[in-house]
Amino acid sequence: MFTQIAAVVTPIFLITAIGYLWARRGLPFDNATISELVMYVGTPALVFHSLTSLRPELDELRQVGLATVGVIAFCLVLGYVGLRIAKLSRHAFLPTLFQANAGNMGVPLVMLTFGDAGLALGVVVFFVHALSQNSLGLGVSSGTFNPKTLLQQPIIWSVALACIVLVTDTPVPQWLSNTTNLLGGLLIPAMLLMLGTSLVRLSVSDLPQALGLAIVRLVLGMSAALCMIWLFNLEGVAAGVLFLQASMPVAVFNFVFADRFNRDPEQVAAAVLVSTLLAMATLPLLVAGSIYVAEL
Repeated sequence: MFTQIAAVVTPIFLITAIGYLWARRGLPFDNATISELVMYVGTPALVFHSLTSLRPELDELRQVGLATVGVIAFCLVLGYVGLRIAKLSRHAFLPTLFQANAGNMGVPLVMLTFGDAGLALGVVVFFVHALSQNSLGLGVSSGTFNPKTLLQQPIIWSVALACIVLVTDTPVPQWLSNTTNLLGGLLIPAMLLMLGTSLVRLSVSDLPQALGLAIVRLVLGMSAALCMIWLFNLEGVAAGVLFLQASMPVAVFNFVFADRFNRDPEQVAAAVLVSTLLAMATLPLLVAGSIYVAEL
């Protein structure tokens, strides 16, 4: 078990550390360009290739997708109630409680922990979080909601195309499979490098509040995952993937929205940083927990 956990955790630490040290030294790293490549090239390619090459059961994909919606709804409702009690801004801090970092940390983790089968289900969890982030997350931060923004997300079209391939059992040409495989390969290291460089730009402005939000995010995510695993009767890799990605820290993108709409960006940045550091510190336990859940 220890060797398996070390094999998963060590690459995450090392690649994130490379990004962090690169940015600390002031070396050139165009975060905007890398982010665009990840969003418009790497993510759609990885999603399409993972789903069409591994061809998981559609019922399992549907269950994991619905369970992820349940996790987000669970965290959203309880987070809203908790913030009202604590008298903190819902526009600023609610997204930090229901938007987990299922992409930058979640996707690499499930791939390293559960292999290709975990990756196929992990991209479904990531897909639901990406939709939520660009709809609910954006709406809460901005105070408005425009459903047209969803149609602008390339990941939607890649999932739709992959579903057509799966439903019709259409063979994917080898040249397309190879191309999407190569392009999707840039996603995971790029995500971890971006996570590392992002941590350099964040700072802690209110440690007790940031630590409180980080702990609540972790507990909410784990609790929501366990509830949905029971509710949807998930087993094996599906249960482990949902637990692991639901337990991820506050998504870095929450700071982008907070900064754009002036929703206490310094406090949100602190929550992202402390939550990420807490997740890094507890990563061996989270991986062990996800393996245990998968084996139940």
